[in-house]
Amino acid sequence: MALHLQQVLKQTQRLIMTPQMQQSIQLLQLNSMELEQMIHEEMMENPLLELVDDEENLQSERVEDGERTEEQVTVAEPESGLSDDARQETTPDDDFPDVETSPEFLEKAKQDDLDGAVAERPDDSAETGEFETFEKTDVDWGEEFSDSDTITYASTRETVEEHDFTTYTAIGVSLYDSLLRQARLSVLEGKDYEIAEFIIGNLNEDGLLDCGVENLTMMAGYPPDIVNIKGNKDSETRLRRAVMKIKGPEAREHVRELNHKQLVATVVGHALNVTPDEAMAMPRREWLLALIARKLERPVSEIAGMRPSELVLEVIALRMGVDSQRVFDVLEVIHDFEPTGVGARDLAECLRLQCEERGIRNRLLYTILDDHLPDLQQKRFREIARELECQEQDVVEVFQIVSKLDPRPGLSQSKDSARYIKPDVYVKKLDDHYMYFLNEGDAGRLRIASNYRRMINHDRKRTKAVPEGESGNGRSPDNAAYAHEKYKNAIWLIKNIEKRKSTVLRVTEAIMNYQMDFLEHGIEHLRPLTLRNIAEVVGMHESTIARVTTGKYVETPRGIFELKFFFSSGLETDDGEDASSRSIKEMLTQMINNEDLRKPLSDQKIADMLKDKGINIARRTVAKYREQLKILPAKLRKQVGN
Repeated sequence: MALHLQQVLKQTQRLIMTPQMQQSIQLLQLNSMELEQMIHEEMMENPLLELVDDEENLQSERVEDGERTEEQVTVAEPESGLSDDARQETTPDDDFPDVETSPEFLEKAKQDDLDGAVAERPDDSAETGEFETFEKTDVDWGEEFSDSDTITYASTRETVEEHDFTTYTAIGVSLYDSLLRQARLSVLEGKDYEIAEFIIGNLNEDGLLDCGVENLTMMAGYPPDIVNIKGNKDSETRLRRAVMKIKGPEAREHVRELNHKQLVATVVGHALNVTPDEAMAMPRREWLLALIARKLERPVSEIAGMRPSELVLEVIALRMGVDSQRVFDVLEVIHDFEPTGVGARDLAECLRLQCEERGIRNRLLYTILDDHLPDLQQKRFREIARELECQEQDVVEVFQIVSKLDPRPGLSQSKDSARYIKPDVYVKKLDDHYMYFLNEGDAGRLRIASNYRRMINHDRKRTKAVPEGESGNGRSPDNAAYAHEKYKNAIWLIKNIEKRKSTVLRVTEAIMNYQMDFLEHGIEHLRPLTLRNIAEVVGMHESTIARVTTGKYVETPRGIFELKFFFSSGLETDDGEDASSRSIKEMLTQMINNEDLRKPLSDQKIADMLKDKGINIARRTVAKYREQLKILPAKLRKQVGN
């Protein structure tokens, strides 16, 4: 078939994401704290941006510079949601401080329809092609910002009380740092301290030594890239390099076509002297044990028959170049560290260490911990008593002792640091009406730098006095282009921030109006809500609503909640209305909190009680909600003994 050139007319639809639109989407996803950080980063890059202390200082500077008369300064301009600086920059009046004052540059700026620094005159209805593109999106870029005058922005800095030092929390010490400090103060030194440091580094967040086959494989020296089935781009890049070394440069094209699982199989197959297909056919646990056996130079059957608590000692001994008895001796020292139970190789050993520390001498207890702990967790007292030929009451007493121990001792020092939430919107009730106030923060004080404005305005006046044909401004074309670019970026940033304020406030107001029963009566009265419901009210796309509600918080008279909290599915009631799943979970929690611990409510009983309240719900739905709330089933909630 001969090749030839051909002209074809084709009509397609596509959305062109201009830099301004991309910036708008980025700002919409940020919460108030992230927005302030982004503003400070932009100020480092753009010298034309600054934060002012208050509006009065800014207005006084304008009067001194002659940019406005005293009458103009005092007149309010409610028809625009932009700040005074941004609003002035979009008005082509006689006092406009041009970035470049040469006639050629001014003529070029008038013809540049993508320049956001100069807006059309009010009586000119023509719009640029860029704004026509913006009109096709849900952010309504083609609109003037006069629509924002119907929404009230209020700074809450004046109403926020100063906090004293008692409201702050100190930086917590992690479990790793605490154990290392105890190791340095112990009798361990030299190689023993290195072994202790290695063991402490492999403890999980519960404070237990992870003896899972995946962790043992990595402790043996294998990289996580071949242990974890799911990888990222960096992991695949490292695996491809390893496969290239195995296959050779001539297999480059073939290696590029392999996915992550095939790359892992190739590397594992090479290590185990099997083909990649054979490695992929092996169960994951089997080839992980085979990799450990290869390091230990032992048969796989022997490794598979070892208890994890014994195998972990062998792996650590191999990694540190010592015998397993020395590793066990170091581990015994770690078992004496605080909190009691850290360094245990399983739950039974963790509970045993705590019993020994408390001086509990009960042979039945240690027997149950070693051989019948799963049955004890499921409260199978009768089965345990039958196998051990003891009284059921004795097993119940053992359970009561064990229930007072801590199965996760590491969490006492592994808790996450305090997370501070700064609300993006405040909802306050004033005179039987709910008012909505946006937390502007530094975004409300962002302006065009006054010193640069004075310099540019002074340079413009000097240029007017220079005869035609002479420069007189002393600036190179590169400097003028740089100033023009930074000025345009500053204007667009201020515009996008103002549009973000309007969008966040509109969406929040729509959500609160829909959930008015929640504001009045509490979480039990939440209504089912979807993104589409709010999107139809505010006239935006669902994706925009999702960006607004993610990571942003609202402070209401009922507490501080993430905006996503108010969106939930619903179940039909007898009166035909829908009840929110969150309100049902709240009722379920209250029922379980008020139940008789000797006769806890079953899932079916809870479903029947909810039906009596007019909520049609199945038993399996109750079980699903209970599991989501991390509540044990009725059998495990039942209180035993006195």
